Amino acid sequence: MEILDEVKANLEANQNLTSEIKEKMFSLIILFHQKFPDVNLDRLKEKIRDVKLGRIGVFERKGPVVYDSLKNEISFSNSKLSGDYDVDHLMMKGILGMIASHDDYYGFNKDDQLRALNVGYTEMLANFLVGNDGVCDYEEELLATNLVSRLIGEDTLFHAYFNNDADIIFRKMLEAEVS
Repeated sequence: MEILDEVKANLEANQNLTSEIKEKMFSLIILFHQKFPDVNLDRLKEKIRDVKLGRIGVFERKGPVVYDSLKNEISFSNSKLSGDYDVDHLMMKGILGMIASHDDYYGFNKDDQLRALNVGYTEMLANFLVGNDGVCDYEEELLATNLVSRLIGEDTLFHAYFNNDADIIFRKMLEAEVS
């Protein structure tokens, strides 16, 4: 069975999501897989089976969407969603979190050491995949991520994000500093 078939079967078995949300998520997963066919989707296949949608409280300062890999929950801010945000873009960021999840973090944000870079790279990937017809809360993080990617290479960030490897970023930054 092809990986997308397995992902779809697990998504269909998810009792926490409506059929409309499942349909939207799967269309975004297909788009991701078309753009990045070599990225392993095994973690997504497992996570999608019981992922939940949640809410970010009014007083929580987490942005419009956050993926919590421990709870396996994509949470949205209701107050932000009523604004000018692109829902596909936000959902793609949640999906990226599932694909790149590991233990209690996703991407290369182990121990919160590279939080801003991780946020910026997630934003950059979602922009590349689905664009963003809405508000962007992370323009500074995007600018910093662009600068870092020029310094250490886009391939390095890509590898680090999907392999949960913050160490390679630190090594490449040290090499760039020494040069």
